Amino acid sequence: MPRFSLALLLLAIASLATAAAASAAPAVSVFPTPGSRSALPGTQIVFRGVAPAGIGSVQVVGSRTGAHAGSVAADSDGQGGSFLPANPFAAGETVTVTTALNILGGRSGSFQFTIAKPDGAIPPEQIPLVAAGANGLQHFRSRPDLVPGSVTVTKRGAPASLGDIFVAPQQGPVQNGPMLLDPSGNLIWFKPLPKNQLATDFRVQQLQGQPVLTWWQGYTNNGSGRGEGVIYDSTYRQIAVVNAANGLQGADLHEFLVTPQGQAYIIAASPLRWPGLRKALMDSVVQEIDIKTGLVLFEWHALDHVPLSESFFKPSSPGFVFDPYHLNSIALDRDGNLIVSLRNTWADYKINHQTGAVMWTLGSNRSSFRLGPGVQTAFQHNLVVNPDGTLTIFDDGAGPPAVHSQSRAIRIAINIKKMTATLLQQYEHSPPLSSMFEGGYQALPGGDAFVGWGSQPYFSEFTAAGRLDFDAHFTAPTTSYRAYRFPWFGQPATVPALAAGSGADGVTTVYASWNGATDVASWRVLAGAGPGALEPVGGGRKRGFETAIPVHSEWPDFEVQALGSSGQVLSTSGVLSTGTNRISIFGHSAFISPSGMGGLPVGCFSTRPCHTSATVSAGRTVIARAGGQYVPAGGGGTVLFMLSGSGR
Repeated sequence: MPRFSLALLLLAIASLATAAAASAAPAVSVFPTPGSRSALPGTQIVFRGVAPAGIGSVQVVGSRTGAHAGSVAADSDGQGGSFLPANPFAAGETVTVTTALNILGGRSGSFQFTIAKPDGAIPPEQIPLVAAGANGLQHFRSRPDLVPGSVTVTKRGAPASLGDIFVAPQQGPVQNGPMLLDPSGNLIWFKPLPKNQLATDFRVQQLQGQPVLTWWQGYTNNGSGRGEGVIYDSTYRQIAVVNAANGLQGADLHEFLVTPQGQAYIIAASPLRWPGLRKALMDSVVQEIDIKTGLVLFEWHALDHVPLSESFFKPSSPGFVFDPYHLNSIALDRDGNLIVSLRNTWADYKINHQTGAVMWTLGSNRSSFRLGPGVQTAFQHNLVVNPDGTLTIFDDGAGPPAVHSQSRAIRIAINIKKMTATLLQQYEHSPPLSSMFEGGYQALPGGDAFVGWGSQPYFSEFTAAGRLDFDAHFTAPTTSYRAYRFPWFGQPATVPALAAGSGADGVTTVYASWNGATDVASWRVLAGAGPGALEPVGGGRKRGFETAIPVHSEWPDFEVQALGSSGQVLSTSGVLSTGTNRISIFGHSAFISPSGMGGLPVGCFSTRPCHTSATVSAGRTVIARAGGQYVPAGGGGTVLFMLSGSGR
């Protein structure tokens, strides 16, 4: 008996020592968070705030599936890692994780979470393309594969902030995809996507000290998305793709936020079967992803932290699932925590980045703040924290049901000490626009506001004083989830494209373009009898996406050179062979009759008949022209001409 008591005493002392050591160690964040009920069977277990080597032993036991073997993968920043179970968990079971770490929200290094029951796949839906209408499409001779929608600029002042315009038409009329425009609305770059896919949130972000192009791409269904985040460099090469993890079906369309340090924040929609509900429920999830490894660094489930009673979306509302939250934006606050926007609660929530706990609520029926006049939003999108701490929000207000008479972009200030929220500025379009979904507000460095009007095909810029200074819209009634303005320098890894068409009197029109190039000032056209014998024959200043350049040349082969502002060659196209005029001229056999009729023997070395035309000059004076004559393929003929009176 004494020996047994001594063993118990030693065990108790060891347990106390372990607990004391754990509590003295640095606090470690874990995801899923302790007590979560929304994790999926494919979840990994994330540890943050500890070196990967310091994670140590991890014991994972499911209440139904038993002990889980696995391995630990390190995060690229050295600040944590993930336990990767060898097998998935079972829906409905409780998972117990035991470590020697000081777990935030845990007890003696242990914590538990529950696995939810997924409801199945989010099926892709057919995207209805809008009718092009009159002048609703752009066509290019040099790039017939690109058929973007047209943009009409109705007002253009002198914006305080320079930059190009970033939109992503979602409903065609023919092609969807990220679309870059110059300040006049001319196309700079367009990437058409596969059928039934679309792009959203197309913009410039910083990654590892370099500007990059980013967007979300994928399928949608009933306002939710299933896709991935895409990152391109300034040569328009793909450098990274970011996917949702932990068993989620894919990244949602509403946000793709990249940090300069190499993390990406995404949203995911997670359809679940939830106790007490006859209809499936859509959880809204935030994930922070390590771009380099694809590992999760942070995860937050609205279902774990926001009561269903805060939602204005009821289980009886139309839709294939009950969507109480519909999370649509993520912002990084200046203290390192997050603020998310939940459309269907009419509120924004500040989230602790270590624990996932809600720190305050702005709006909804449980606002932490006393809201001043004009602050309450409805169905809002795109909350952003500005460098001065103010918040900008796009307030749709249109539902359904319609809550405001028109949509607006607002800037507000919050006072944490007094817990008040005050409207500082609001921008409304004239004539009024009412957006039922989507939309964004970008505060520009010069004080202007750039607004994308969501389900309305407009994007506008307002001065700091509130004056509408720029207004544009898609000619066809397509939409762009958000719209942005950023400075951008792009030099494509591809070469320029060209096409050519022959006209009367020996004039050939050469069409030149370079999808994505931002520093082309002019074009030079070269022509000749073959790729090794090309000489300049004309050129012209760049005009829009595609420049038409008329040249007087009978040569069959053409290429174009893109020139910078100082005349330097930026890139040269491939050689275009028109195949219409591979002719040798036998000048020593030319003749002129006493009547002034002349002949020029030629040979056609093409596989098709050659179309011939000729200009005869004496010095700089044209004394004869001939055209419209054909020489058979592989044969010879004579180009006939009549000298003018002065030529004789």
